Amino acid sequence: MTCVLAFTASAYMDTTTDKSYTVIEAFLTFDKKFVESDYTFASMNVFSKALSGYISMFIPIIVAFPFMVSFCAERNNGLMRFTITRTGKMRYYLSKFFASFLGGGLAVFLGVALFGICVRFMFPAFSSYDIDPEMKRMMFTLSEGQVVLDTLLSAFVYGAFSTLPAFFLSSFCKNPYIITCLPFMLVYIWQTAINKLQLKMFADFTSFDQSFYDKLIGFSPNSPQYIPNVLFFDEIQPVTKYAMWFNGIYLVVLLAGFIGIMNLRTDKGN
Repeated sequence: MTCVLAFTASAYMDTTTDKSYTVIEAFLTFDKKFVESDYTFASMNVFSKALSGYISMFIPIIVAFPFMVSFCAERNNGLMRFTITRTGKMRYYLSKFFASFLGGGLAVFLGVALFGICVRFMFPAFSSYDIDPEMKRMMFTLSEGQVVLDTLLSAFVYGAFSTLPAFFLSSFCKNPYIITCLPFMLVYIWQTAINKLQLKMFADFTSFDQSFYDKLIGFSPNSPQYIPNVLFFDEIQPVTKYAMWFNGIYLVVLLAGFIGIMNLRTDKGN
């Protein structure tokens, strides 16, 4: 699912018609000669856009699958009480948290990695384009390998943090459909509100506040993907800083809420 949704990312914008082409549309629409004449179609550039498109909308559903089915079954059949009796409450809660966190991260990481393999065969390598080395250094701050690593790490972190709403809901809800769909609705409303604020800022450039704009991006649902940037840039960008602060607090609050709600149960979690 992650791999298929990654193909909905925008790969090319036709400035003459103002039409945006997704990855799959670009591959099926443009001929080989045109693709080889524009470095926008380089596999590195296309791969770096994997986390845009519809993947950002449906990621809350994707990341819930690795843990939601087994966890709800464990809750519903009463096995949780026996597991907690053997392991202890805190160890059980933290193990479920790390399982969901890693499972969600890998669900996105592996899908994006598969997308990258497909893109590598569908589009030319960046090295095949005749670009002046000086211009290349000015346009791209990261090497091709760093772009790939940054995209993969961003996918893992993005997926891992996206599991938090579903993980929190599982503390008081046993219905897998609600645990899957409710975070999707909440994230959609959240992202829509951020987008409307951004459009309002762009509508009036005289009152444009770059600091506030960076905060909006840092507090958006897809902000976890900016956290790995600290590994590739000497100076922490404002968006990365806000994303780290927000998602750190977000994680602690939802994890504490999960543990608090589960501890209120007197029958070993049930």
